[in-house]
Amino acid sequence: MLMEELTVKIPDSLKGDKGVLEKKIGELVTLEAKRKQLIRLADETMKGAKQLGDKELVELGRKLKKGRFKELKKQGLV
Repeated sequence: MLMEELTVKIPDSLKGDKGVLEKKIGELVTLEAKRKQLIRLADETMKGAKQLGDKELVELGRKLKKGRFKELKKQGLV
């Protein structure tokens, strides 16, 4: 994955925690990227759902549950 650089200014009082902060910021960026992937997946899956009836929505939900884990695992989200 291609990633951009980000510069963060920290106060002198946190200079000793620089390594910990770098790790936490890296984890935050990773979580945000995964969250956006999940939202995109949900949006793609639900395209056209406004035109479906209740019964069709229930069936779609069941199908999503069956295939969701495999797709999330493939994308590295679980």
